[in-house]
Amino acid sequence: MLLTSIEELRLIYPNHAFDSIDGLVGFIDNSEHGFLEDKLGTPLYDALCQWYDQNPVTRSSVNDYMTDDWNRLLLMAQRVVGFDALGRAAGMQVISVNNSGINYSVADDYPKADDKALDTFRKTCFTEALKSCDLMLATLEKWVTEASQNDNENENQNQNEAQPSAVSPQPSDIDSDAAANSQSSILNSQFEDERSEIITLWRQSRYYYLAASMLIPSAVVLQQYLDFSESREKFIRMLPDLRFIQEEIITNSIGEQWLDHLVEVSLAQAGDAQPITTKSPLELRIIHQLRRVIVAWLINRTSVIKYDKEQKIQAHDDGVRKLQDTCNFVRQHQANLLDLYKDDEAALAAYQASPLYVEPVASPQPSDISPQPSAISPQPSAISPQPSSVCPQNSANAALWTPPLL
Repeated sequence: MLLTSIEELRLIYPNHAFDSIDGLVGFIDNSEHGFLEDKLGTPLYDALCQWYDQNPVTRSSVNDYMTDDWNRLLLMAQRVVGFDALGRAAGMQVISVNNSGINYSVADDYPKADDKALDTFRKTCFTEALKSCDLMLATLEKWVTEASQNDNENENQNQNEAQPSAVSPQPSDIDSDAAANSQSSILNSQFEDERSEIITLWRQSRYYYLAASMLIPSAVVLQQYLDFSESREKFIRMLPDLRFIQEEIITNSIGEQWLDHLVEVSLAQAGDAQPITTKSPLELRIIHQLRRVIVAWLINRTSVIKYDKEQKIQAHDDGVRKLQDTCNFVRQHQANLLDLYKDDEAALAAYQASPLYVEPVASPQPSDISPQPSAISPQPSAISPQPSSVCPQNSANAALWTPPLL
């Protein structure tokens, strides 16, 4: 368990008057396994429990940014579990079960809580649990992004160091720089190792922020097209609809191979994949239009966000129209895409396999058109010429001419 003392619960909810945490142990355990574990993933949850058992915890929620990453992750996870457990236990806290039966718990100093107050308290606890969960997931996402940026910077720095410098450093400069950076490098290395371990374990969770096979891979990207408060929890719940729309509607329209290539471009744009050489404004424009198609169909299908019937019908019509506009846009820019992919055989083959690709018709060249010899040779006439019945004029043999017999 990640929450085992009344002092830890008081950091989350200072207004409680519990004398012991024993009455909440069952609810806390259910919250950890039923609400928190799938967000972190079982490998990261187990590692966090092990760290909690073996290390002293800094309890300050104000200065948690000054502690190491495991401690920060623990404090965020405890807030998630604490609020969710309080919401689960609220209904039973007002009930007294004893030998006399089941009764409402009452006190001399406080009146009995009515149903409205109880319902408000439970809703508040569950709302805060969701907000705390979203904060935890957003922090993990931020760590992944920062780690990716640091890797790219270190790679560029190593390439620059590999190049010979025009000015050689002096021995005194080398000694001073080494002394100044030795301590900070050790601390940075320790934090980087911890963060790298957390990221590696979180990648195994289904709540990992980047859906690697999707044109809309994260809640941050979806927020650019649909306002849903950038909730990571809602994004995960909408993933089945997003996958259905991409696989059944988008794939059938543009082709599976070319869609896979565009997904690689979108991941490179998101910063979690190696940048590829074919990324261009034209491809990003096509991805943008396809995302608008997906969001329109998502509004029509999803039940995670509530829309009325008219909004769903309008979204369906928008999805059909936008998909047709996108297909027409791709056909109009076929020549630009062919020129873009001329040096990338894999991307070119993927695009040519798309149903939107039209095989260009080669126009004949003037040099290719030459007169062909006739296959029919002139045949000698079967009719022999007959002597003319007309008297030749001014002929030397006119006197020898005799009229034909009648």
